[in-house]
Amino acid sequence: MKKKEEVQTVEENFDEVEIPAELKGLTNSEVQRKTEQGQINQVEDNLLKSDKEIIKENTINIFNILNLVLAVLVLLVGSPKNTLFFGVVVINTLIGIIQELRAKHTIDKLSVLAKTKAVVLRDGRLQQIDQEEIVLGDILYLRNGDQVPVDGSLLAGAGVEVDESLLTGEADRVQKNKQDKLFSGSFVTAGECFYQGTAVGKDNFAEQLTSEAKTKKTGSSELTKVLSRMIAVLTIVIIPVGLGLFYSQYQASDSIKQAVLGTVAALVSMIPEGLMLLTSVAFAVGAANLARKKVLVQALPSIETLARVDVICLDKTGTITDGTLKFENALLEDISDDRLHTIMGALLHHLKDQNATAKALREAFPPADDWQAEKIVPFSSARKWSGATFKDQGSFAFGAPEFIFKNMSDELQNKLQPYLEAGQRVLVLVEYPGMLEEEMTYEPRLLATLIISDNLRENARATFGYFAQQDVELKVISGDHPLTVSKIAQKAGIKNAETFVDMSSLDEPIDYTALVNHTTVFGRVTPKQKQSLIRALKINHTVCMTGDGVNDVLALREADIGVAMANGSSAARAASDVILLDSDFARMQNVLNEGRRVINNIERVASMYLVKTIYSLMLAVIFMIIASPYPFEPVQLTPINALTVGIPSFFLALKPSYERIKGDFLNNILRVSLPGALTVVSAVMIIQLADVLFELDYQATSTMSVFLTGCVGLLVLYKVSFPLDKKKIALIAVLSSAYLSCYLFFRTFFDFDKLWNRNLFFVIPLTFGIYWLFKGLTFVMDKLVDWRIRWQKKREAKKNPQSRVI
Repeated sequence: MKKKEEVQTVEENFDEVEIPAELKGLTNSEVQRKTEQGQINQVEDNLLKSDKEIIKENTINIFNILNLVLAVLVLLVGSPKNTLFFGVVVINTLIGIIQELRAKHTIDKLSVLAKTKAVVLRDGRLQQIDQEEIVLGDILYLRNGDQVPVDGSLLAGAGVEVDESLLTGEADRVQKNKQDKLFSGSFVTAGECFYQGTAVGKDNFAEQLTSEAKTKKTGSSELTKVLSRMIAVLTIVIIPVGLGLFYSQYQASDSIKQAVLGTVAALVSMIPEGLMLLTSVAFAVGAANLARKKVLVQALPSIETLARVDVICLDKTGTITDGTLKFENALLEDISDDRLHTIMGALLHHLKDQNATAKALREAFPPADDWQAEKIVPFSSARKWSGATFKDQGSFAFGAPEFIFKNMSDELQNKLQPYLEAGQRVLVLVEYPGMLEEEMTYEPRLLATLIISDNLRENARATFGYFAQQDVELKVISGDHPLTVSKIAQKAGIKNAETFVDMSSLDEPIDYTALVNHTTVFGRVTPKQKQSLIRALKINHTVCMTGDGVNDVLALREADIGVAMANGSSAARAASDVILLDSDFARMQNVLNEGRRVINNIERVASMYLVKTIYSLMLAVIFMIIASPYPFEPVQLTPINALTVGIPSFFLALKPSYERIKGDFLNNILRVSLPGALTVVSAVMIIQLADVLFELDYQATSTMSVFLTGCVGLLVLYKVSFPLDKKKIALIAVLSSAYLSCYLFFRTFFDFDKLWNRNLFFVIPLTFGIYWLFKGLTFVMDKLVDWRIRWQKKREAKKNPQSRVI
């Protein structure tokens, strides 16, 4: 494992931070007393359930209770071996609990690395602590990019601007002065400050506005919604069907025992208890697999959304490039080199920005405290410049030239063009005539042009090439100059990167829907524009947004999936669904693959379980009407449920499977499960017809019905196992052999008749028949589903004409 410092927010040295003399903070004894009194910040726990909840939800649920009731009924009628199905339920439940607990503990260990820290002033010294350790009355230190962890009152700070959009829905920056309130859930967009916490835990403003302030997206995925609806329908249907079948079976056999066994056999197969278990396990194991690869999922439903992502929006810095900027040279105007170093040294001393640009400039121009600042204007992503007014020296600022100069001259544009085309970042240093304010009302004087280079990530071309192969479209949304971003994106091999737009040159209202369909690179984008671009892309796509800065927060929350870098701002991490713990964008390959693996495998497993649910329900209704003995007993269904569904589903649920997700979950599982169920029902009814025509006994018809049902189950297993590999072929071969051995060596235990007597005259042709029937029904079902999908798309296109523009 990498060292802790490499994958979490970097532990920083705060010795250079100027602490106001009047601020001392709490003492250790005061902190201890407040902790004992319960005045401590209780941050919402991570996404996973506790050990107790996992055990409880896997054991005490409606399906396990129903299975227990059915097992007790079977015991009461004196047939203990027919309770074997409940042993399978117990084993499945234990396996599920163990798998989910292992996954939870893996994530718990690694999620510590992504915990958001808070900087507090205690005993006159700044130190980093977990947010859970904040106590009431703590003095906290915040700077640009930090999220406010608890409500409080501003004590000291200059040029502080806060974005409260997560709380109010308004994206405007709010300036904060001394004694102003800061609310948890908001984030600092400019400046630095000290403030005192006035509320902790559930008393925070954000906790009282859960719908707006929660940093994690909630809600069920499409998959869990479909499964929940299935459970709701089964819960309603299963009791009246069971009672009706019991009455019918009793009338047909005049035997309580036979009626109970027939009813239990139908209901046991109707219950897809293993499906819910495996879905829960698959999500948890998927999250654990990602955690081992230094990717933390903050919301389990996100795993399904990850699988369906077909557009990834990314910033230039930290994704295409490695985020390490380097100052190259300065193009001097009416200024000497010494004067340049003096001005930049003074600016960088008083401006506390910690972004990559500021760090690169600090290496080139060591900060110096020779000048006294009268007014400081810190950097903000909306303003794109920062500066200060110095006593007896004047006002100076540096930043993006097109934001500093209202009317940039052709001469300057031509001068900067070669550097932009080379993919370099260009800043200007200017002198301002007067006291510097948040907006420049006068035209400043150019002193120097600063050229900064950006390093392309070593694995960038390979990463972006992979996404191109997977039909995942890439969009670059950046605050930098569009030409610079476009050239770097082209070097990285991003398709259509030559199509770019300068968002600062567009006037509102902007047709974002048309814009996103024909453009790949978006430069000079404001945070609000990022959000609007994501919203437009979501009309036709499942969108993933990656970011690391405070300017990405709105877009991260707007996207279907938000992915943040661990070394980014705390606000970005809090607003995201997924955190890349080592801040390596190449990890997105793992993210996409794991999402696809989970959903592909759950679709396979769901198809297998639904086959038996559907045919059991259909047969129960049929045998209620025809009043004949139900052809299965619980013990006879054990080989089918275990060998064609239960055992293979555990293997398939955890297998690698990275094919692109196509279609919706319900349509995909019906393609296989409905043909499989209809094939079983057809085979059983043909056997019933043979019973009438040839006067077969119950054991013979039951044995043939069970055998053919198991054969259909193996056919379904074969179908859902594609693409086949050696391990899957071996699994199918072993399970088929085990299934056949139940008839050859254990037929007495399972109450099977011989298959090698006259039953062969029915079994052999029917075995071939069900193969071709299943194949034909699958073909027809594929055509019907494809037709339904096309019909739905036409219907949606009529409702939303914009969706036809792709």
